[in-house]
This record gives sequence, structure tokens and C-alpha cells, in this order.
Amino acid sequence: MTRWSNAVPSLLVITVVACAVYEKKQPVVGDKAIVDAYVRAWNQHDTVALDTLLAPDGIHEDVAQNYRGVGPKAVINFMRGVMKSQPDYKWTVNNEVEDGNVVALEWKWTSTYSGPDLTGKQITNKRMSGSGTSFAEVDNGKIKRFTDYYDLASYFR
Repeated sequence: MTRWSNAVPSLLVITVVACAVYEKKQPVVGDKAIVDAYVRAWNQHDTVALDTLLAPDGIHEDVAQNYRGVGPKAVINFMRGVMKSQPDYKWTVNNEVEDGNVVALEWKWTSTYSGPDLTGKQITNKRMSGSGTSFAEVDNGKIKRFTDYYDLASYFR
């Protein structure tokens, strides 16, 4: 009986120590991963994901289109407009650099566009592509600011 009475407390101690040593850590998601998920949400036309990735007062600016949206609702409306005129768009990131809470992207955009060109003339099913750069500022796992820079005219050449 003594043998078993010593074994039980020993097993209990081992179990407690094992539980104390094994602590499941939550995966750390870096700012770059948040920005990658944002681009992925755009490519998948995923407004729900976009809503969760952008801060409530987050800003998305598209300098070439003179667009500045504040908050997920405004950015989702902008996304829906892009989806309507370019339903097959593909946003491909070629290069990414993360420095602190800022992520810089170099990318290519390809799509089939239907809508007014830069002169206001209506065009239908025009294949277009172009390159650009974006800067994203991430705060507490949410995009605080996302700004696109590109030459819109070059997309229509």
C-alpha cells in the first residue's frame, strides 16, 4: 500500500508540473500578415474580412482616384464600386517591406474594366493593368491607414 500511496502524489506532482510547463501560446500575427489578409480580402471580394481588418476609424485612400474613405462601411462601398466596374480584378503583391507598424507594398493590378475612361467616354471590357505602391499603418492588429499610389492614366494605355 505504501508503494501506491507514494505513486499517487508523485503522479499528481508530475501532472501539475507538466500543465504548468505546457502553456499554449497564441500565434503572433505580424502587421505584414494583417496587410496580406487585407489584400486577400480585396481579391476574394470578402467584405466581411475587410470589416474585421480595418479599424473602426481606419482610412483607405486611393490617391489616383481622389478617394478617401473612413471606416469599414465606406471602404466596403468603395470595394463594391470597384467590383462592379472590374469584376475580375486581381491585386498581386510583388514586394513587401515591414518597418515597425508600417508595411510598404509594391504591386500589380490587372482587370477587365467597363465604365467611363478618364475623358468620360464609356468603354466596355477593356483589359487593363498597372503597377503601384501602397503604405499601410497597422495599430493593435487593425489597419489604421492604407494609402494607394499609382498612375491611373497608365492603366488605360
